[in-house]
Amino acid sequence: MTQRSPDTQAEARASERGKNIFDFLVRELPPTKTKQAPYLTEALLHAGTRYDRLTARKHEWWRFGTRAALLKDVSEGATRLAKSLSKIDIVTRDDLEGRMGPEKLEAIFGSLHLLWKETTELAMQVQRSGKPRDLAEERWIIELADIYENAFGKRAAVGGSGGKTAKPRGKFSRLLELGRPTSYPRYGKLNPRQVDRILKRRKADESSFKFRRWASLARE
Repeated sequence: MTQRSPDTQAEARASERGKNIFDFLVRELPPTKTKQAPYLTEALLHAGTRYDRLTARKHEWWRFGTRAALLKDVSEGATRLAKSLSKIDIVTRDDLEGRMGPEKLEAIFGSLHLLWKETTELAMQVQRSGKPRDLAEERWIIELADIYENAFGKRAAVGGSGGKTAKPRGKFSRLLELGRPTSYPRYGKLNPRQVDRILKRRKADESSFKFRRWASLARE
């Protein structure tokens, strides 16, 4: 009997996972949304692929202190470069505009400002203490929650998150189980209390983003 390679086994699991997700969606989606099952299945599988990609390079982002320091360095570097560019003499500016075009030089200033703004905000969101969070898992669960809410028109939630022995239940919990990425543990790990904490953090982050957006518009 020929033994299948790990890659072939992974492909087979992914194919089976896709079929199970599709069957679930066709069965559980509102009647007006069943035609979207193929596209939703693809989106859910892509979310799993992103989890696998992040997990494979976990060593790059697991140390949150290193991530925060790098973001700070990029933010400060963008500020320094923008200040240096603003101080160039008129002859050098004319030379640069002649080589690049005035619109490209202005675009660089705008890009540096945007880079500073976004890296500063990202640095503020990086975890500061405690046990490192599994960002790959968090992003996968949040992405599935976004897809679920758009498809089913209801808030993503897991049942059975109150007690130590409680088991997850409900459509969203079932979707999480069916959509487990290739590199995600096949059993265990999807603790309903942990999933619930991630969903609550997502809700808090959404509220924080809306406030920051409002404050940004108010300053403009």
